[in-house]
Amino acid sequence: AYVGGLEGARELYVMDYDGHDPRQVTADGFLNLMPQWSPDRKYLVFTSYRSRSRQKLMLIELATGKRWTMVALDGLNITPAFSPDGTHLVFSSSRDGNAEIYKLDTRAKKLDRLTAHRAGDLSPSWSPTGRELAFTSDRGGGPQVYLMSADGSNVRRLTFDGDYNAAPAWSPRGNWIAHVCRTEQRDYKICVTSPDGRERRQVTTGRGVDDSPSWSPDGRHLVFSSISNGKSHIYMVNADGSDLE
Repeated sequence: AYVGGLEGARELYVMDYDGHDPRQVTADGFLNLMPQWSPDRKYLVFTSYRSRSRQKLMLIELATGKRWTMVALDGLNITPAFSPDGTHLVFSSSRDGNAEIYKLDTRAKKLDRLTAHRAGDLSPSWSPTGRELAFTSDRGGGPQVYLMSADGSNVRRLTFDGDYNAAPAWSPRGNWIAHVCRTEQRDYKICVTSPDGRERRQVTTGRGVDDSPSWSPDGRHLVFSSISNGKSHIYMVNADGSDLE
């Protein structure tokens, strides 16, 4: 699932694993961003910018196009992610003034605030067990990846190499957390860090801005967007950095 530009708007698309058969999912004429799959792969949750004063989190069923509003809090509501069992949705909202991470029980409709910090907290990503979350925060002075328990406790910093690490994506196998890292040459690339913080590896190299890493279901590949010469494309690479496509 990905976002494509269309006549000034941003619409959602899906395509086959090998990049073939792209299919347009939305045709709204405004901004639809940050799509994430439901665990059963029947739905996409995304941020809808139809209202300028309030960005909603919407759910769309791929087979029918039917939609539901998941979150419509005041302010900015972005970076949604379903728990592995589909019972909870985490996201970032500015309802209280700055970006904090919230968790919604999708059955009971109960909302819990997980972070409470004057810094911005964004981009939560579930561990495959559903017991932990990785997220981005600038509470240390610049964007870094942090971990916490699924109830918001036990917050600790994961990344320390470099002055910019963001947009974490926990691998299905649980052994790596992919994220955007800024190199010494000031390039934005994709790195992976182990959940214990002991291992770190840069996956992508070269020119261009690499962003939005996401794992294949088997944990063997990473897909990401890369901007070069003003154009954005989607690439796939093995988790060890080989066979870039």
